[in-house]
Amino acid sequence: MPLSTAASQAGQTGERQIRDLEPLFAPRSIAVIGASRRVGTAGSDIFRNLIYGGYTGVVYPINPKTKSILGIRCAPNVSAIDEAVDLAVIIVPSPGVEAVVTECADKGTKHFLIISAGFKEIGGDGVVREQRLKALAAERGLSIVGPNCLGIVNTHPEVRMNATFGGEMPQAGCLGLISQSGALAAALLDYVQGQSIGFSRFVSFGNKCDVTEIDLLQTIAADASTKVILMYIEDLSGGQAFIDAAHEITHGPNPKPILVIKTGRTQEGAAAAASHTGSLAGSDEVYDAIFSQAGIIRVESVGELFDLAEMFADPPMSRGRQTAIVTNAGGPGIMATDACIRYGLKLAKFQDYTT
Repeated sequence: MPLSTAASQAGQTGERQIRDLEPLFAPRSIAVIGASRRVGTAGSDIFRNLIYGGYTGVVYPINPKTKSILGIRCAPNVSAIDEAVDLAVIIVPSPGVEAVVTECADKGTKHFLIISAGFKEIGGDGVVREQRLKALAAERGLSIVGPNCLGIVNTHPEVRMNATFGGEMPQAGCLGLISQSGALAAALLDYVQGQSIGFSRFVSFGNKCDVTEIDLLQTIAADASTKVILMYIEDLSGGQAFIDAAHEITHGPNPKPILVIKTGRTQEGAAAAASHTGSLAGSDEVYDAIFSQAGIIRVESVGELFDLAEMFADPPMSRGRQTAIVTNAGGPGIMATDACIRYGLKLAKFQDYTT
């Protein structure tokens, strides 16, 4: 499928300005609006993960009904904090989110992580609430990740931020993870525990009312600690813009591989995606064309995702297509031969002096 056709079918086309989203991943201060003492709630888990995970910045718990959490004094609202915070993490019921964002913006905060659900994924009033959030972000020049997401992680020793309600801080490594699904992202974080690879940065972006997978791709690709980018997506925000951004990452002066799991292949899967994050998944053939033109490798399973991630994370790799198969049995050798040819590799010709 021609590039222009694939792009137009997947979403909007055109130039896209690179946004400065570094304060989302390396904030000097964080306000947790909706922090809680009640163990097992998102407000408790996120605050605990920040404190016990060793976050190097300042954390402000915001809760008008609680005096302190983990020995740290609570403020009744953001206005009661002396300074503007770099990042506001919002965990309040969805009808109150817009007012909290407005209050934070009035105080000078520009970057937001909205954990709260109850937006376009539920339809009806949720759609209206999300549209108002998007308009507010555009009007005030804000950067919003979410709503309806798991959070953000940065394992760099100078940051050590685990702003999620998932498990403990994942082990540090060179993988950058961008996921539309919070639950799958949490499973991926657990998957690498105890293995030889880990994460540099992680973000679950949920409904992407403002910050999209394109913005996050560009930000994580610019991170020196990230060697391989992993993605889970249900739909794309802009076809041509995504192709351009991804192609620059995979073919630019400092290329980095991008591996993606794209769900919603079937009509039933697309319907499930719509009820999950409000996604509108397009033709699967269109996505295959986009990934091919952008230099992205599409995988079918979590196992395949990490097999390839570990391979790319541990260079050097051969730059040619010549392949040699070493085996002590005929059957597996034949299977390996068929696989090599199927994926465009060439079998090397051994010479008499080869030992």
